[in-house]
Amino acid sequence: LVPTVAPSLKTTPTPRPRPTFTVTPAPRAPDVRARLCAGVSQALITDYPYEVLGLGWYVDWRALANPPETPGVRYAPMVRVRKGRLSPSAEKIAAIARAHPGQLWLIGNEPDVAWQDGVTPETYATLYHDAYQAIKQADPSAQVAIGGISQVTPLRLAYLDRVLEAYRTQYGNPLPVDVWNVHTFVLREERDSWGVGIPPGFEGTDEGTLWEIEDHDRLDLVRRQILDLRLWLYNRGYAGIPLVVSEYGILMPQEYGFPPERVITFLRGSFDLFLQLRDPVMGNPDDDYRLVQGWCWFSMGDRVYPTGNLFDPDTGAITPVGVAFATYQPSPP
Repeated sequence: LVPTVAPSLKTTPTPRPRPTFTVTPAPRAPDVRARLCAGVSQALITDYPYEVLGLGWYVDWRALANPPETPGVRYAPMVRVRKGRLSPSAEKIAAIARAHPGQLWLIGNEPDVAWQDGVTPETYATLYHDAYQAIKQADPSAQVAIGGISQVTPLRLAYLDRVLEAYRTQYGNPLPVDVWNVHTFVLREERDSWGVGIPPGFEGTDEGTLWEIEDHDRLDLVRRQILDLRLWLYNRGYAGIPLVVSEYGILMPQEYGFPPERVITFLRGSFDLFLQLRDPVMGNPDDDYRLVQGWCWFSMGDRVYPTGNLFDPDTGAITPVGVAFATYQPSPP
């Protein structure tokens, strides 16, 4: 098994006609809809009949200057920090922020993973500062979120500790964050193995948390990640800050034991989990002390990791997982 992580954005294909089909979306409370998100890789959101999903927002691992019109569905642009530079540039970021005020910006995609944005904590602190300043100077109403680490483990939290330390050292102030952001995959941390490997800047470390393939859809481990991150935030002065999970899902293929039925069970269980997790000390006081304010399923349609696809990326047809997303109704607490 090769390293298994959320893939980098590929070239956008030529738009194709959207299929027609009958799926009755769940009548969904606005509060629930606003939390639901899906990632759009290798395409535009309008390449799919996304309306049936009942989304509140989406990401596409880039920052489009002119995103498609999606009434009722918010676009969250992402600034990439691969190879130690901002993409788009600070100047282009500022122009986009001025043209589209009030957006939620995500700064980086898995900077802790060598084959994703893959930068040291110290480099990330510098790039985050530059992106944050460009956005806030152009649009004070924008919200800025830190880049999502791939999962919450002691090793990944050590990466974030170095980010906070580097930012304070470089700029003399705590790292400013409007919205915290994380991914909650369950993958192996071992050098030259499957999973997410070892973060850049940790050359003397060969292993971290050694989860197995069978652990990949364990909701108790996802729950533990959220609790561990919230405790970490509390202890570092970020108690109650809004938190989004900007990417998570099932990456393992069906032949590894993850058929659609198992994926659907995980999807529904994770939606309920994120919706119900609360804590009167660590939760967001503006959201009934919930620990998670929004979550983004991977993905709407991906060719590299298709197990969790909501639509077929070639035909646009909705998948069984997509039907489960579209018809999701919260379970009683």
